[in-house]
Amino acid sequence: MLSKKTLVAIYSRVSTIEQAEEGYSIDEQERLLIEWCKKMDYEVYKCYADRGISGKDIKSRPALKELLSDAEEKKFQMVISWKINRISRKLEDVLKIVNLLENNNISFKSYSEPFETNTPAGKMQFQMMALIGEFERGTIAQNVKMGMCAKARAGEWCGGRVLGYDLVPVENQEGTKRRKTKLTINEIEARSVGLIFNEYSNGKGYKAITNQLNKLGYKTKKGNDFSVGSIREILTNPVYIGKVRYNVRQNWSEKRRRNINANPIITDGIHEPIIDEGLWDKVQA
Repeated sequence: MLSKKTLVAIYSRVSTIEQAEEGYSIDEQERLLIEWCKKMDYEVYKCYADRGISGKDIKSRPALKELLSDAEEKKFQMVISWKINRISRKLEDVLKIVNLLENNNISFKSYSEPFETNTPAGKMQFQMMALIGEFERGTIAQNVKMGMCAKARAGEWCGGRVLGYDLVPVENQEGTKRRKTKLTINEIEARSVGLIFNEYSNGKGYKAITNQLNKLGYKTKKGNDFSVGSIREILTNPVYIGKVRYNVRQNWSEKRRRNINANPIITDGIHEPIIDEGLWDKVQA
């Protein structure tokens, strides 16, 4: 009687930053892992892939969640990924995931990092590699933040889409890889920004301005109706007087109020203002 082939779950992940780096593509990861399974005479149960997602936590990774759910139903006997850090760049999460797999008699293998978790030495090697992955994540995050702070100090916009402006690509300087963008005034949206500042300076409150804009059919950058919160945010955003504000939150992953930085970077931007400083000062007062 022929013995059943080992069923293997392939897990691949790539973050937005890593997509641009050689050797990190999900298709390439899957190709290598499928080839390895064929060579070992294993059967691929399923390829689970999280595209454009960071390795900092599990919460926002649907494919990994599905893999862990299938693991608890014992649908396969092995999980393989290109590297440990594809599973997670957080040591605590890696240990939790591998422990869950082991509890369901499922082994874990890293394609490019040879180790055996069934020996004390192998387990220590695995934990050291997971720890290095967490260290790398912290270093990458720190370097990105330093780069963004430098960009803000040079007057470049570091945020996403903002009402009143369009993000327009700027021709890259020779030798730079990162795509540069610049804020340019969107005349139609700038009218609603001007209306908000003028009405507030004339004594109208947030709620009255919100109702007025929604009655007139104005929309937010995302195409939604205005809310009191969105009006407050616009009235306190120095982007409208040609400034760049950055590093408002000290820890990007935390949205709590106590995480607000009392001294963010505020510098002259390279974009045109929509509101003059006299009106801005009146509104802030």
